[in-house]
Amino acid sequence: DAAAPSSLAAALQRAWAPERPEAEGLLSAALILCADHELNVSAFTARCVASAGSTPYAVVIAALAALQGYKHGGHTAHAAALLAAAGHGVRPAIAGYLQGGDRLPGFGHPLYPDGDPRARCLLDMIAERCPGSPQVQLANDVCEAVYAILGLRPTIDFGLAALALTLGTPRHSPLSLFALGRTAGWIGHAIEQYGLDQLIRPRARYTGPTPIEAE
Repeated sequence: DAAAPSSLAAALQRAWAPERPEAEGLLSAALILCADHELNVSAFTARCVASAGSTPYAVVIAALAALQGYKHGGHTAHAAALLAAAGHGVRPAIAGYLQGGDRLPGFGHPLYPDGDPRARCLLDMIAERCPGSPQVQLANDVCEAVYAILGLRPTIDFGLAALALTLGTPRHSPLSLFALGRTAGWIGHAIEQYGLDQLIRPRARYTGPTPIEAE
């Protein structure tokens, strides 16, 4: 029998890209880059649930529910769709989104006006370890065209989609990588919150009409 994989990245490489030994290092990097990112919506959800005294299992389940939203981890599917469309023509694909009034997926992270460093790190590693790959060239062409047209840099969502395209991993692997990496971060947040032993309870103030005004 084959030896058990030595790490999560090795297990993923064996399952998703068994003929691509270079995939293990890239998958490991993606997991690390996705591990934590301040109090984003899933991490804040994790801390709220942990503050209620819920189990770590419940913390991760709640955080996963937040992550799958299309404005968070679910955005990786939209970035992958852009890359797929770009395979039939980079500029027409970009124009299709813009003409439809849609925000270009995988570009322009609000916290990083100069570009998401996680994306840059991952894209550089993919280019280094998969030289001559047509998928890498396509991703680079998309990045260059988007910057020339909109002045936007790629986000980690685009980096994960580019990794999946380059390695030929399953359709939902970008979101799976995001979730697996971020789970470590959620558990870290939960442990910190357990140590605080304090319920997160924001206040809210009603700003609508008073009952008499409503009449």
